[in-house]
Amino acid sequence: MATLTKYVNIEFKEGRIEPARPVRGTHDRFGTENVKYNHILKIATSIAELYCYNHVSTPILESAQVFERTLGNDSDIVGKELYSFIDKGDDKLTLRPEGTAGVVRALISNNLLYDLPQKFYYYGPMFRRERPQKGRLRQFEQFGVELFGHEHPTSDIEVIDMAWIFLNKIGLSGSIELEINSLADNESRTKYRGVVREYLLKHEHHLSEDSVKRILTNPLRVLDSKNPKDALVIQNCPTITEYYNSTSAKRFDVVCQGLQNLNIPYKVNPRLVRGLDYYDNTVFEFKCMNPDFGTAQGTVLAGGRYDSLVQIMGGKEKVPGIGWAAGIDRLTMILDDNILPSRKRPIAIVIIPDYEKTTSSENTSTEVDNIISSKNNKLYYYGLNLSKSLRDKNISTLFYHSPHKSSLKTILSNIVKTDASHVIFVGENEIAKGEVTIKDLDNKIQEGCKIENIMQHIVN
Repeated sequence: MATLTKYVNIEFKEGRIEPARPVRGTHDRFGTENVKYNHILKIATSIAELYCYNHVSTPILESAQVFERTLGNDSDIVGKELYSFIDKGDDKLTLRPEGTAGVVRALISNNLLYDLPQKFYYYGPMFRRERPQKGRLRQFEQFGVELFGHEHPTSDIEVIDMAWIFLNKIGLSGSIELEINSLADNESRTKYRGVVREYLLKHEHHLSEDSVKRILTNPLRVLDSKNPKDALVIQNCPTITEYYNSTSAKRFDVVCQGLQNLNIPYKVNPRLVRGLDYYDNTVFEFKCMNPDFGTAQGTVLAGGRYDSLVQIMGGKEKVPGIGWAAGIDRLTMILDDNILPSRKRPIAIVIIPDYEKTTSSENTSTEVDNIISSKNNKLYYYGLNLSKSLRDKNISTLFYHSPHKSSLKTILSNIVKTDASHVIFVGENEIAKGEVTIKDLDNKIQEGCKIENIMQHIVN
């Protein structure tokens, strides 16, 4: 039994079953949060398609090497955060921690390298086993885009422009800041890596344990450390800007000039390196400037260029690529409820059954038997048909089933919670006259109405 409770999250205490709870770092999404989620996803999808991106859906489960090979053995994701396991076929599998590697794997697996360019967008859950905190869950939702086959810096500009338009469109205008940097080409980065390693070795006694381990294997990873102990050393480290060759410098200048041309404000942050090994040249982050969100969790969308990633994953040729991903959970936290589109208010339909009187010899019949009579069935069927006719006219309609166990007061109280604008009562007397009774819940007005005139009463 102990083994069972470990997996289904149920505890047995004193002969009773304790309610199951969600796994740590996960949560259920309801109400306004779900409305915000759908609002974000709808806008993100429409903008991606406006830029001629196609939807791609990749498996949540991938071979572990897809991520171990691409994210870097020194990354916190691979070292500490992957949800990996050996299945019954002795295959090592991993729940995807991010979207880019899976999309690249799909590009290779489906022989799309020979049909470039390719533009994809995706969305869905990702998984990382990190310490849960505000805006950071172990199962989290992402929306992302990936562009393959274009190396010109104008592709960087367009991808950033798409992100800028998206964040403004969902309601973050005036509360986001774009930071950009260039990690340069391989020649410049190799030179800079040696400089950083030498600098960090001189100050290793001031660094965290994880950062000391990375000095020899991947010193640039140290610059992405969020450990407070590393902050001062990182702050005084030489910047990559000083080591650009002419090609890298010119390319980054084209990107900056292009953003200015599109009136997209930005700030060059020479300390910005991003947390994954596969990035090169342009990298960027959009940060929320809302102080309530906290600076540590301020990044809501980030991305960059990854021209070597296809080869890292076994592709035969170099394929230029660039993309970004946004954390939908974080965006739902910072979006103001007031920016959400108004929801169509429903119409409620309530059947008023005809309770038949029973004689003493018939007192074995139950209340349900009394409700489910041929006469009342006609009322319910009529109500269902009326509901269908309203929905056919694109009117959100709530059919209230089996009200016999509730008082009319309770029914109306429940309907008010749905934000319905009107209630249509259907009873035997009304139908006999070719009428229904309509109650306007806002103005507290109730009146009879001919069936053919219903639309005139409920459409404001």
